[in-house]
Amino acid sequence: MGYREYLPHPALRPFVDRLWSSSSAPRLGARAPQADGGSAPTNALRRVLPDGCIDLIVDLERAELRAVGAMSTALVLRPAPDERIAAVRFRPGGATPFLRIAAGALSDRAATPEELGLEWLARARGWHALDLVHAVEHLQTLLLSRLAVTAPPHPAVVHAARALLAPAPPRIAALERELGWSRQHLARLFQGHVGLRPKQFARVARMQRAVVLLQRRDGPALAEIALRLGYADQAHMHRDLRQLVGLSPAAVRAAPGSISPITSLLR
Repeated sequence: MGYREYLPHPALRPFVDRLWSSSSAPRLGARAPQADGGSAPTNALRRVLPDGCIDLIVDLERAELRAVGAMSTALVLRPAPDERIAAVRFRPGGATPFLRIAAGALSDRAATPEELGLEWLARARGWHALDLVHAVEHLQTLLLSRLAVTAPPHPAVVHAARALLAPAPPRIAALERELGWSRQHLARLFQGHVGLRPKQFARVARMQRAVVLLQRRDGPALAEIALRLGYADQAHMHRDLRQLVGLSPAAVRAAPGSISPITSLLR
């Protein structure tokens, strides 16, 4: 299998983290403009981690497009032998201006453009005939065509999400004080624009950093990772990863490269 990421058009970068493609039989020598990550092999079973993002995913073989909401726990999928996927991964808070639906309505589920009332996406046809690179380009063109009628992401949500993704994130209470909002107001904003509550989002961001550290060759000891990332102790990290990833920290460490954190959001 092959997985590739692509940098979005500059005009889309406030909304989009990456475009990406996945194939069970990638063509040798295929090239894509603005490729950001090369290609990477994928195991027969794929563990998809929650990342606080909404994706638009097109199954080219079945000509099906779905919006997939922010997840609260990992999914374990077995890709079809003929899989060809083209997709957009929005930044936290970046999808709602295009989808015009509360992000919480998509949490832990997927929906078709017809279900969301998005005629501009439902009209898109001919996916089966496109190769992966052209399908990614077509997705990007669709989003670019909507910019004139699309509001920018909510600035406070963008700020809060960026803060919680930082290497030393603030406590939720400190973020509430900085923004001058109550816990309830911040929770409603996050639920509406991201699809997770702030505490859920912070847990997901910390889990992503933990997976990065656990998969490093000669990485820190488990106790050091727990301390560095602000877990109460190693047992706390163990519980969090079991709940969010479905694996213990030791199991994540034992399978380097088989689980892919979204490092582009953690920079």
